[in-house]
Parts: sequence; C-alpha cells; structure tokens
Amino acid sequence: MPDEIFNLNTAVIIVRFLLAITLTIIALRAYLGTRNYSMLYLTVGFALITVGSLFSTLYRIGDLRIERLLSNVFDIFALIALIIAIKKS
Repeated sequence: MPDEIFNLNTAVIIVRFLLAITLTIIALRAYLGTRNYSMLYLTVGFALITVGSLFSTLYRIGDLRIERLLSNVFDIFALIALIIAIKKS
C-alpha cells in the first residue's frame, strides 16, 4: 500500500511539473510574440511558481518547515509578478 501511494504521489508531481513548464513556455512564447512587458511579468510569475515547486520537491532540507518556507517565498514573489502583470495590462 505505501508503494502505491508513493507512485501516485510521484505521478502527480510529474504531471504538475509538466503542466507548469508548459504554461511557462506558452507565456514565454506569448511575450516573445507581443513584446508586452505585462506578458513578461506573467512569464516570470509562472516560472517562479514552477521553480519553487520543483525546488521543494527535489531538494530535501532537514527541516520540513524550511522547505515550506522556501516554497512559500517563491510563491510570494510569483504572485507579486502576477499582480504586476495584471496591473500593467
């Protein structure tokens, strides 16, 4: 039973990462096509969310609270970038 949960968790992590990287690539292509700075901030926001989730998944730090803190810091910067993107549009 624990192996099935681990495999399901791994599959969910992979799908989440693939969707996040796909969204980042789509946003980057949109920015390159328009050269609109709000699209650049949107791309940066998606990239930070992707990097933050990847960082918290791949790197295990001894303290779980620090892992969550770092992931949340990435999310905060990503949300700031998304807010800037919306305000500039």
